[in-house]
Amino acid sequence: MNVLPQKATLPALALLLFGAPALAQADLTLSPARLEFALPPGGSAEERVVLRNGLAREEALQARLVPFALDAKGSVVEVEAPGLCPHLEGVPTALVLPPGGSAEVRVRVQAPKATGTLACLVVFSATPRPLERGGLRLSVRPELGLAVYLTLKGTEAPALRAKVGGAEEALPLLLENPGNVLQRVSGEARVFTLGGKEVARLPVEEVPVFPGGYRELALKPDPALPKGRYRVVLLLESAYGRYAAEGTWDVP
Repeated sequence: MNVLPQKATLPALALLLFGAPALAQADLTLSPARLEFALPPGGSAEERVVLRNGLAREEALQARLVPFALDAKGSVVEVEAPGLCPHLEGVPTALVLPPGGSAEVRVRVQAPKATGTLACLVVFSATPRPLERGGLRLSVRPELGLAVYLTLKGTEAPALRAKVGGAEEALPLLLENPGNVLQRVSGEARVFTLGGKEVARLPVEEVPVFPGGYRELALKPDPALPKGRYRVVLLLESAYGRYAAEGTWDVP
């Protein structure tokens, strides 16, 4: 089992479930930012996460489980398939953070007889609060999400397809995951003239690609490359291996 010791704050969290107007209404942090378990079918595990309140007032929170995936741009979307949620428990489901204080939540996983990677989002919801904007009186509910992943050991079937190239100022990149496990992919795109001279290396920061999903990226060189056609070699790696693709890039 791997637990990633990262800290996520409401303004920066990729799994943020509410709009910018609510940011001033809460100051919550969650550590770690996500949990990743690797268990055989039938196995179980428990981990703890810490919620902290940065405001000088109490913050009451309710927890609920939401099945989710990431869309092509990396945004969180709720899905119908239950995923890991029926096999996940967060304790307690209701808690009160004291002013400037913190509390622990225990996350328990019971691995089902399934294959690949399953996911669930533990959503911590604060109480609604009023907000005035543009002459309107609104009610906002800050929410913070903890992503939990379980990969069933012995059932992994990793795969990745990549397409690189196009006719844009930024290099188009498409990553597809036809396998059954979550792929966290990173690497670089090496750009060459048609004569073979290397003119740029564009980093690909770690990108999660869900099983059966895809991600669309655009890699922008700095400084921009001169107009023309280039050959691109894409080199990627994940915990499951290394991948390569090649294409042409027409810079307008």
